[in-house]
Amino acid sequence: MTELPAPAIPGTATQGMRELLHAVREGREAAVPKLVGALTDAERRACLPVLKSWRPIVRDRRDDRHVPVRAALRLAGVGCCTGVAAAAQWLSAGDLWWAGDDPALVAEALGHRDPEWLGRVAHRLAERRTVAEGAYPLIARLVHAAGCEPPTTDGVVLGWKLHVPTRGRTIRDSLRDDPFLTVMVPRLLEVPEACSDFQYSWSGEPGWPAALAGLAEEGRLSRDMLIDGCLSRLLAGGRPGVLRGFLALLTALDLTEDERAAHTLAWVRMLPDAHPLVAARAQEILAGLDDAGRLETEHLVEASEAALFRPEKKLVRAQLSMLDKAMRRQRSRTDELLRVAAEAFGHEEHSLQERALALVVRHRKHASGTALAGLAASAGRLGPDLRKRAVEALGGAVGAEDTGAPAVEGDLLPPAPSAERLEPAPATSAAIAEETGVLLRTEGTPAQWERVLNGLVVHAHADLPGLRTALEPVVAQPMPNGAADPLKRGLSTVLASLMGMPPQYRSVVREAVMHQCPHSALQAVPLIRAAEIAMRVKSDPLPFLLATPTWSTGTIAASELVARIAAYERSGAEPGQADLDQALLRVEREIPDEARQAAATLTSPAGRRLASWLAAGGLPDPAAPVTGPALRHSPHRRALVPTGGFSGYEDLPEPFRSLLAAHDPVGSPCRCWGGRPCSPHAFTVLPRHREVVAARMLLSFGDLAESDELGEGTPVLPALAASGGPAGPAAHLLVAYGLGARRTEGQLFAVDALLALAAGGQLDAARLGQGIAELTGLHRLKLQRIAAALRKVVQAGAYATVWAVLSAALPPLLRGTAPHGLSALLSLAAECAERSGAHEGIPEIDELAARPGSSQLVKQARRIKSATAAGRRGGAG
Repeated sequence: MTELPAPAIPGTATQGMRELLHAVREGREAAVPKLVGALTDAERRACLPVLKSWRPIVRDRRDDRHVPVRAALRLAGVGCCTGVAAAAQWLSAGDLWWAGDDPALVAEALGHRDPEWLGRVAHRLAERRTVAEGAYPLIARLVHAAGCEPPTTDGVVLGWKLHVPTRGRTIRDSLRDDPFLTVMVPRLLEVPEACSDFQYSWSGEPGWPAALAGLAEEGRLSRDMLIDGCLSRLLAGGRPGVLRGFLALLTALDLTEDERAAHTLAWVRMLPDAHPLVAARAQEILAGLDDAGRLETEHLVEASEAALFRPEKKLVRAQLSMLDKAMRRQRSRTDELLRVAAEAFGHEEHSLQERALALVVRHRKHASGTALAGLAASAGRLGPDLRKRAVEALGGAVGAEDTGAPAVEGDLLPPAPSAERLEPAPATSAAIAEETGVLLRTEGTPAQWERVLNGLVVHAHADLPGLRTALEPVVAQPMPNGAADPLKRGLSTVLASLMGMPPQYRSVVREAVMHQCPHSALQAVPLIRAAEIAMRVKSDPLPFLLATPTWSTGTIAASELVARIAAYERSGAEPGQADLDQALLRVEREIPDEARQAAATLTSPAGRRLASWLAAGGLPDPAAPVTGPALRHSPHRRALVPTGGFSGYEDLPEPFRSLLAAHDPVGSPCRCWGGRPCSPHAFTVLPRHREVVAARMLLSFGDLAESDELGEGTPVLPALAASGGPAGPAAHLLVAYGLGARRTEGQLFAVDALLALAAGGQLDAARLGQGIAELTGLHRLKLQRIAAALRKVVQAGAYATVWAVLSAALPPLLRGTAPHGLSALLSLAAECAERSGAHEGIPEIDELAARPGSSQLVKQARRIKSATAAGRRGGAG
């Protein structure tokens, strides 16, 4: 027998109460319902405080021996609750839930309640999303007992679906006998997660779509409801797996032609921005309706205008084919449909422009003069080579002056981003507490982290009791998992020390100085600084931090650091060693003579060290800067770059020693299992040496590329572009990686970085192009993604920049077997060559252009060759 320890049963308890409480303490769950039912309302109310007082005791005992006690306590408590809200709360409590749930026993324990009360409890449970799914069997039993309508919240619907399959029966057979069928199915189609497995079937089980369609045939479900629900979800969008499920339901329903025609507008509205799978199905249905003569011209026009500007080439080609067939069947529609087809003249894909022009040429003889004039005006959006073809095909309809826009030499780049001065520390303890709480819940920028850290130090020095009072609501919240985020771990360590909690900084120091390597040092420096702050709060609080940057890039103005150390000297404060080391590494490259002269007047050890540092010009470039190509690291086929060390700093403590050490990732790799997570904060640790930081991120980027999760690393790229120092092979490889990110938002970080480097004169286009080719050869990048990202650069007006990148990338890519997606890159290169007045030929392109045939590779190579030849003629003229 397992008994609950003290507190004891109150001496005022009646015999019935004693029997119930003893049953709970002994874990006799099955006896509880009858014992609860035998009590009066007054006795139940008297038992409830005792049961509540026992909950903290069982909460701390999670071994299997106490599960029966917990289960009995759950039953007794809900049976003694008099209010609906209290009963639902007791049943939902996480400390009791995991003991198990027997709906029959719960219903028996509530057997003395009237049906209306039971129904209200069921609906209360249903409103709790995190509980309702698992509590569905209990909710269903309470609904049956109450005779009320079942709740249809998302959680209940998910729970209902989970419990539909019955051993030995198909889903269709199980649903046929389900009393909640007609209530739950309409909601089932509305809850996104509920249909995530609709796309699956297995041996002996056709799956949910077949079951629902079959029940509609039997008349047990409304066919119109299923069709409307399915179309609504397809229009709303969602995850591909869910959409595949609804497409499977659409297939299972096998819509008649009349049903398809009745929902014409739904199919048309799917074409602008629906998932490609959904858009393709809608397009297929509309084509069938048009073949049957049941699609109005206005609907075909609307669908075509949407489809022809989608990025998926397959959809655009299919829509042009639909227009072709429609004009063949009904010549009277030619004028209007040719106008729509000409919309594809502005598509970014050259091959689709070419297909649209061929369609116009094929049907031009059936067009009116007015329509031809409109087509001539639209032809100005075609590429130069296609505009010439339009002149030949449309006779004099396209004027000679329209056959080619003049090429533009150079790019009009957006201005290079400028560094922003950090705002001072928040003026009040309440303000710094609020900002601290926000940072613990979000990512935060490097500038925000530095500002908050300095603010905590300033206010702790000025008024520690007041700061503790302001921080109490912040530290009352669950603290973040610092192991996953070193910055938050460091901040949590500082907060614990500020609040007088047991010291955590010793373990942080051990983490920051042990097992160091050039990769981990980038994250260990902020950790050691945080640990130092936490230790000083206990003994000798700092007045402010020396290493707080002046600028958002992480640099400190030399004159400002001189002033800070002078203030330390006046107050008699001793700088923190890690804070001072970090401050020196952040000094700007440009050091005014006035700052050197002022530093020479400082007298403290820290002041003399700063004076010597400034006199030497700050941290120099690495002793052996790397300018050669990236290296291949066998057997992992990664592109890695070695970095030289900063000589003269070998005596610094860890992690600064590892931070400034040389690193050869091929000849002497470190054992950090692929590097550390990429963070924009790393560029503020060494803000004048972005190439060193970038080289140490290449391991992480390589791993992310291999797992197709590059988007997790790309937020560092704008920080790389804003950082100081030369941008060498490592920096350009990071940008190349970012351009190949899977998601658009990841690519945009790389696009911004590329434009910022170009605007600041730091972009080596040839090096970036070579990096793209190398990473593609290592199977780390996909060219279709590169083309999509570089097209965003082109849309900013940087045709010459992108041409310079691609003219370096294409020669190695054209040697050997053409990688997948090369035609998209060639098409973009041709457009850039035409728009930028390129005149340098590429032998590999000329060789490809000379091949016979009309593949896209050959066609685009001929475009490039023609454009560069025209550029040379223009230059000669």
